Amino acid sequence: MILLFLGSWRSTVIIAISIPLSILVSITALSALHETINLMTLGGLALAVGILVDDATVAIENIERNLAQGKDTIRAILDGSQEIAIPALVSTLCICIVFVPMFFLTGVAKFLFVPLAESVIFAMLASYVLSRTLVPTMAMYLLKGHHGEEYATGNDIFRVHSADSRELSTACVQATALRWPSALSARGFSWRYFWCCA
Repeated sequence: MILLFLGSWRSTVIIAISIPLSILVSITALSALHETINLMTLGGLALAVGILVDDATVAIENIERNLAQGKDTIRAILDGSQEIAIPALVSTLCICIVFVPMFFLTGVAKFLFVPLAESVIFAMLASYVLSRTLVPTMAMYLLKGHHGEEYATGNDIFRVHSADSRELSTACVQATALRWPSALSARGFSWRYFWCCA
């Protein structure tokens, strides 16, 4: 699924590596706090998996945006990582803050939900750190000299991804200036694309 949305197997590999590493860091931190792998900690990790994709995806997409502007690989990685450092940190902290009230629970509820909160918070913080360190490092080696080559290989998946992205971008620009239903309908887009311009 990540491959279909990103359109690049190299970007997908980077994200696919960062997710299990974040979970591993969270498990290590839980072990240091003498927590066990139980239903609640596994539930917290399962809850975090869907969120862990965000930091790495945002970092990769912003790096690729800078590469598309014609910057060299090192400059694109440095600029791309710097631009999203604060917004990604704020986003991560906002998610972690949601679980802070669980630490004020008492009785049985505390022993049930605190491990869940800890597993999510540790995984999220690890994901942010990895998106600032591992992801740019892997991007330097995997994306160097390969930006956009997937679209030139003739692979149908990547050609469709590229063409659809261009069409959707054009439609969204038109919908901003005009009425979005008529602009999208004129280009033959189905209802699932409406959210982009709403």
